[in-house]
Amino acid sequence: MTLSTLLISTPQKNLAAVLFLTVFITACGGGGGGSDSSSNTNAPSPNPPAIEPNDQPNNNTSDNSSDDVGDQPDSTTATNEVKAALIANNKFSLARTSCGLSGLSVDTVLDDVAIKHASYIKYVFANSSPTAFSAHYENKIADISGVTSNNNPFFGGLSFTDRLSNANYPNVRYGVTENIAQSIHYSSAGNLIRSDVVAGSMAKSLLAAPYHLRSLMMPSASVTGTGVVIYKPYNKEAENNQGYVLVNHAAATQATKDNTVKGVFTYPCEGVTDTVTALYNETPDPVKHTGRDLRVDPIGQPIYINMPSAQTIDISNVTFHDIQRNINVPIELLDYRQDPYKNTANALPANEAFILPITDNLKSCQIASKKGKNCGLHGNSDYRVSFDILVDNKTIERESFTFTTGIVN
Repeated sequence: MTLSTLLISTPQKNLAAVLFLTVFITACGGGGGGSDSSSNTNAPSPNPPAIEPNDQPNNNTSDNSSDDVGDQPDSTTATNEVKAALIANNKFSLARTSCGLSGLSVDTVLDDVAIKHASYIKYVFANSSPTAFSAHYENKIADISGVTSNNNPFFGGLSFTDRLSNANYPNVRYGVTENIAQSIHYSSAGNLIRSDVVAGSMAKSLLAAPYHLRSLMMPSASVTGTGVVIYKPYNKEAENNQGYVLVNHAAATQATKDNTVKGVFTYPCEGVTDTVTALYNETPDPVKHTGRDLRVDPIGQPIYINMPSAQTIDISNVTFHDIQRNINVPIELLDYRQDPYKNTANALPANEAFILPITDNLKSCQIASKKGKNCGLHGNSDYRVSFDILVDNKTIERESFTFTTGIVN
């Protein structure tokens, strides 16, 4: 399966980002599993689909926010981009605290596991061109066996569960998540984007991908660890190409395992700014049931709705209003009724839902080559989102908030 490429713009640069399937591990007592329900922690989460890396470069010759390409770490060295990892952690933590959840503090064990797994992925792509690769697994792949499994110097365990177990991580029983993003940048002038700029963009993209977003907004999470590494893609000109990998882990602890939220919370929520304008890819595909190809027909920044205290929620009477242009954006709902992943590890609970803005007619792209095309919501614009929520088929509440997009991506 080819994973689509998400183009993320910064004021200076463009880069390609790929978002990989979120893995959930939650547990009660000694158990754990691959979804929000409890099962055996000794079994890996359901195998995510293999992906074919998409390394189509984007040309950009700007010399702003660039890395010094003459000082790149060796692919056998586990070197974390500390500033970049901190920026990603801060974006995730701020997204949570802005919308009523607890912030995240750094857990050194999660940090180490994330850095090692990011380095594993880096080693694979710096030394081979995989035809298929599952980002959450460190399994042996026949045609690149020399750089996978225990032939990779950063091998930490077949599955996320194995890697946590091998690190003797104590909080597995309370709930742990893993999110991965990978980017490749090409510059004909050799001006490559700094890792901290890329990490911020990848973090924002994860916050716009429904299945990753709900993982990042796990109410009980309180600690996190992030690895960000850079590498030179295999058989590419080193001075013109650079790859980036971000691996984020978050976990609940014994003290926070029962943390929840009273009432409804959303992301974005009131006052959130600088979101992406568009979602160009995610695996699992949140619009699989519609036939939409996000690579050519993206949607806008999704709205995540969660009411932990409810058994079921039903969303209706949605208005997604562009304040500057005084227009309403069409939407589609994604909840347990329309869920394309019912009865799988990625099934949506009945007390969670997403509002998906359908942006085909907005013509929001700004660069000349894409003028008049769909780039999601308009950039640097205020959107007021209002909806009714029926709670457990008993009471109806009206929710409303305003958030602001960043530049068009």
